[in-house]
Amino acid sequence: MSVTNLSSIQPTHRDAAWQLQEGEAMRLPIGPGQRELRVLEGRIWVTQRGQLSLPSDDYWLEAGDALNLPSGAELVIEAWPTARFQLLVPPQACPNRLLRRAVSRPSVLATLLPRLTTA
Repeated sequence: MSVTNLSSIQPTHRDAAWQLQEGEAMRLPIGPGQRELRVLEGRIWVTQRGQLSLPSDDYWLEAGDALNLPSGAELVIEAWPTARFQLLVPPQACPNRLLRRAVSRPSVLATLLPRLTTA
């Protein structure tokens, strides 16, 4: 197994997926904010860094599987034998953006209410 730094493994352009070849592993720090790791092809072994009071967690994920990752998590990902995966920001991780969108687009009721009260 060869450990590869994040800078030498680049996402593909067609779907922003990371690709690992046989025997490659990479360290992947997460954050800030929650993320979702989604496997598109192949199989990966994910080790999430533990703490003194809590051992590390290991996961096997195959194509179609997803793993929710908390902000600040540190992972090591290895392909078995090869894999493609995406690191996504789930919508629930962006509450301020959703709030801004709701405020910036007034509802139909808010648009009609002044007209109804003046009539």
